[in-house]
Amino acid sequence: MTIEMVLAWLCLVGGCALSAGLTGALLPALKRANVRQHIRSDGPESHLSKAGTPSMGGLAIHATVLILVLVLAVGLGGLSAKTWAVIGFTVGMALVGLGDDYEKLRRKAAYGFGARFRLLMEFAFAALLVWYLSGQEPERLVSGLTLASVSSASWLWIVGAAVIAVGSANAVNLTDGLDGLAGGLTAFCAVALAAGCWVVGEHELALLSLAVAGASAGFLWHNAAPAKVFMGDVGSIGLGAVLGAIAIAARVELLLGLAGLVFVIETLSVIAQVVSYRTTGRRVLRMAPLHHHFELSGWEETAIVVRAWIVGACLAATGVLLAVISAF
Repeated sequence: MTIEMVLAWLCLVGGCALSAGLTGALLPALKRANVRQHIRSDGPESHLSKAGTPSMGGLAIHATVLILVLVLAVGLGGLSAKTWAVIGFTVGMALVGLGDDYEKLRRKAAYGFGARFRLLMEFAFAALLVWYLSGQEPERLVSGLTLASVSSASWLWIVGAAVIAVGSANAVNLTDGLDGLAGGLTAFCAVALAAGCWVVGEHELALLSLAVAGASAGFLWHNAAPAKVFMGDVGSIGLGAVLGAIAIAARVELLLGLAGLVFVIETLSVIAQVVSYRTTGRRVLRMAPLHHHFELSGWEETAIVVRAWIVGACLAATGVLLAVISAF
């Protein structure tokens, strides 16, 4: 058994236990600080009962990942600059989410920063990450898993990578609307990314992916319906950011699109709703994102979440299979 196998187990299984423990320890502090969720008034009526649930539990998820990063640094004798760049981007994006959560608390509202201001900050962090990555192995191409085999030295990849990083962060954020939905899907997606990273030789990023998977899965101990705590924007934006950053750093962008297809569909449902309403005055869904449409169509919340998990698990398994096949 190699040290990398031991670290993989620690990241996935140990991360799950650590995340569950840290979330449980954080809960009383969140309650004492009155860090509670404000529910949007135009959302599903059934969600009004969730008002007052502690939020910003994503802090425990990120704390778990950072602790595991330190374990990896010790176990591997240090981490590459590329891995630290991914971690730095994740922390920056999580801070954007934290600021958004704080703004909601300050305003006592369901919305924080304006969309344009938040996107500006997110693209600023993405630009720094992509600028750095574009100088790393610019000619390395990964057939089958990468973005149309485009060199990371090209402007096409630079722009596309920034959009992927920011888009991934916001896709997970949009999906985080039901108890356990985003956390479970993130765990499945991260496992698939770990397989892809391992296949292309990015072992550090593979281990980081497993740490994200373990931390996300452990959070479900308290976030599964009925949720005792929500991850908040600090959690969802940070988790989406790390998935996107790992994918572009390892050049497995297409694998992210496949394993995270539920996130993509949720995002497209919002775009379709907005475009349709602004151009025709009609809505294509009862409510966006898509999970709210299913709620208003009579589906139980837990049924929506479990079915989304099943789809996400199947997509992740397909991604793992394709990653393995691409290695031969």
